[in-house]
Amino acid sequence: MKLFKRTLITAMLLATTIGLCACNNSTETTENTVPSTALVATPAVTKTAAEVITVSKPRIRATAPGQMVSGAFLTLTNTSATSHALTSASFNAAGIVEIHETSMNGEMMRMRQVSHIDIPANGSVELKPGSYHIMLMGLEKELSAGTTETLTLTFSDQSHKTVEASVGDLSE
Repeated sequence: MKLFKRTLITAMLLATTIGLCACNNSTETTENTVPSTALVATPAVTKTAAEVITVSKPRIRATAPGQMVSGAFLTLTNTSATSHALTSASFNAAGIVEIHETSMNGEMMRMRQVSHIDIPANGSVELKPGSYHIMLMGLEKELSAGTTETLTLTFSDQSHKTVEASVGDLSE
């Protein structure tokens, strides 16, 4: 019973002390007070790669009748202070979509699949013939000049961006 009384008295004293400390009998106002909302920490808003990367000049090379392969070209501009990478692309009318790089090896032009294309912070990279590009293979339909097709780009943070690409002529 003594323990209960002691605990009860301690709890009452603690509550009274907290209550008195919280009270402010002052009628003065201070001009330099900070609003209570300013004391709340707000987490930094991090944007996805898809939100900070802009796509310009998206285009796909038209195909000749019976041709099962084409290429897609565009410019990716990163407007953030963080580097990102294009890691894959998809096209609903292609069985296989790969990111490729064309380079010269002595006198021989060589094309190879790459796992990603780096997009530097506050920089850009151009996917163009004879350089980086997106290969569209196993096409299920002919791609005619003057039409528009949809590509989906996937970035290193797994965010996606859908792009409407115009189909250009065969000389593209």
